[in-house]
Amino acid sequence: MNQNDVNKLFETNACIGGDLTNADLSGKDLYGCVLSGANLSGANLSGSILNEAKLQGANLTGANLSEAALMGINLSEANLTGANLSKADLYDAEMNRVDLSAANLTEATLESAAISNANLSNVIAQKTKFNEATLSYSDLSNSDFSNASLRNVKLSDANLQGAKFFGADLYKAIMPDDTTYTGDVSYFGASR
Repeated sequence: MNQNDVNKLFETNACIGGDLTNADLSGKDLYGCVLSGANLSGANLSGSILNEAKLQGANLTGANLSEAALMGINLSEANLTGANLSKADLYDAEMNRVDLSAANLTEATLESAAISNANLSNVIAQKTKFNEATLSYSDLSNSDFSNASLRNVKLSDANLQGAKFFGADLYKAIMPDDTTYTGDVSYFGASR
């Protein structure tokens, strides 16, 4: 972590490409901040306000974003491998080509989020809200969507191999073959 980069963020609400590794930014109001390409691996952003923030291409590996407000955030091409996003609000987030592998999305809200061409393999997304989200061309293999709400979600050309949908609500979901959900996910290698 570079303390000058942390100071710059608080002074200007921006730190493009900065080193914020392991920084404690929990509970901070960073509404609309610009952190594109920044290194936030291991950072604590729990309970922070990052609505409308720009974090495309940022490294958030292992970061804690639990209970953070992330509505309208741009996380396209960001790395969130192993990140904790439990109970975070990502309504209408832009997350195309994001890497969320092994992330914790338990009870998070990702309604109306754009998450195409993304890696969601081995994600824990129990009781998560994905209503109206787009997950087309994404890898959801071996992820747990138990009791999640995926109403009207778009899963066109998504990989569901080994994914669990126990108790999940897939009402009017568009499946990987562009058909509407019929009550059976086993055709796509998933279990319900």
